[in-house]
Amino acid sequence: MGEDQKTYAGKVLTTVFIIGILALIVYVVYYTRDFFLIGFISIILSIIIRSISSALQSRFRLPSGLAYVIGLLSILLLLVTPFASISVPLIGQVQKMINNLPQFTEGLQDLLSQLTERAPFLFERIDIDAVINDLMQNLQQIFSSSLTYIADITGSIATFIVMLVLAAFIAKNPKEYSEMALRFIPAKSRNLFIETIGEIESVLKHWITGILLAMFFVGFLSTIGYLIIGLDYFLVFGIAAGFLEIIPFFGPFLGALAPLTYALIESPDKVLPVLIIYLIVQSTENYFFVPFVMRRQVRLPPAMSIFSIMIFFRLFGFMGIIIAIPMLATIVLVAEKMLNRSSEHFNRIVKKVEPPIKHSENDDQDEESAPPSPS
Repeated sequence: MGEDQKTYAGKVLTTVFIIGILALIVYVVYYTRDFFLIGFISIILSIIIRSISSALQSRFRLPSGLAYVIGLLSILLLLVTPFASISVPLIGQVQKMINNLPQFTEGLQDLLSQLTERAPFLFERIDIDAVINDLMQNLQQIFSSSLTYIADITGSIATFIVMLVLAAFIAKNPKEYSEMALRFIPAKSRNLFIETIGEIESVLKHWITGILLAMFFVGFLSTIGYLIIGLDYFLVFGIAAGFLEIIPFFGPFLGALAPLTYALIESPDKVLPVLIIYLIVQSTENYFFVPFVMRRQVRLPPAMSIFSIMIFFRLFGFMGIIIAIPMLATIVLVAEKMLNRSSEHFNRIVKKVEPPIKHSENDDQDEESAPPSPS
């Protein structure tokens, strides 16, 4: 077998090996995706704890143990306090909304009937009464199976507690876990591994800071705006707008869809004020908040981001939508590091095997016959 054939066979085997490794990684991630999701969210929570504790140590000169405890309590308060502070009025508004569902359904039916009369060609193939009946049956099934949803919520709470415990352990001594990972990394690649981990942590910090500030910003302004115009369930709609901000691209639209639909059915005179509030909040966010507060947040091409949202939603469900952007940013960063490393390695190999430049006899004669340079 010639040298060219050996080189070609080696390239083929290398390509097959890389494809096999990638397929194995995808297989493992797919069948362990729940544990993978828990691990990734735990890392994000641990970064929040470490950021708070590091800020306390640098600004107030607190001991590391005390700063860690305060950081852990801070994230617990950050997650629990908003729900506890608004639980009483929020539960009251939700209960009132549930009691008014029949009235809301009648208003929706009247609206659809008016649309049918004005544009019959759009609804001639749709049985409005059947749609309304199916909607009511589905709502009844949802409320009748409330125990199942309570069990699911209980399971989600238990999973969240597990993530908090894991985050607390990781934030307590992150060097222990990084040193354990370094044992499986070749010595010549350890500096690159440490550098990549640091950059990933920086990317996740910027994403966490930006998304938390955006949620508070949009939720607060929306709630105040809906309260000023006297919209019913202003607290529910405002909080929903804030939490939906975590969904890239589609979250702001979904946050405005519910109050607009409600105003269209129950209070048509408030449709325009709700729309104005939505435009004011989004304009303020896009032209003030994003440039000055979120300028260091994760920046990715929109098409790639939307495609990643679809993929991670397929893999992880709703939580996949939330972690799609930081996960994609992490994957892009790691891939960039690996490609740059491979490119540098390939260039070194090419330089080693590149034959030296040979001078011809004519070149030597020309050099000998060339007149000496003036001194």
